[in-house]
Amino acid sequence: MRVAAGLNVVVVVNQNSTNSVQLGNYYCERRGVPPQNLLRINWTGGNINWTRSDFEANPAQFRSLPCFRAAASPTRWITSSCPWTFPFQVTASNGINSTTAALFYGFKTDDCTTNCPAGTPGCNLPAASSNAYAASEGIFRQTPPIAAGSNSWLVTMLTSSNLAQAQAIIDRGVASDGASPTQTVWLAKSSDTARNVRYLEFDNTIF
Repeated sequence: MRVAAGLNVVVVVNQNSTNSVQLGNYYCERRGVPPQNLLRINWTGGNINWTRSDFEANPAQFRSLPCFRAAASPTRWITSSCPWTFPFQVTASNGINSTTAALFYGFKTDDCTTNCPAGTPGCNLPAASSNAYAASEGIFRQTPPIAAGSNSWLVTMLTSSNLAQAQAIIDRGVASDGASPTQTVWLAKSSDTARNVRYLEFDNTIF
């Protein structure tokens, strides 16, 4: 999948990690992300989890960037630059979310008092999710936020065991832009209706 234009991308780096800063700069260079879309945060904690308050005081502050508020080219993609310099899960007394999910949906609790149908003992995707793109099967750039405070962006976290491998991931992505598969691709319809939501688009895919 081709990444959004650089003007629509926010790159989050950890100012306290040389690897994170170098990888973030490399991503911006390869993808044409302007300097004002680079969010530097200072995280000195571990790389497994952070509290909800820590999360909302750090990567979630990207909302304050000018590019997030720009009507002409709103933020559509958030890339968190590692390798493993940010925690991958957000913890609270009433739930645990992945960091990317919390950015995509907003933090969702596990208590099923506000986010889930009454009487449901738990749910993986709260019915109250405010992300218009989730499960829409819509074209991403044509699926705007449903309200001023809702989310409508994709979130990725670049992870690897070292800086060189993480940079190679970026290089492969750039090289694949506009490319078509060279191997056989199978488009299959099964008896599982929940997995066949794209079946009606197969003809367009082949075309």
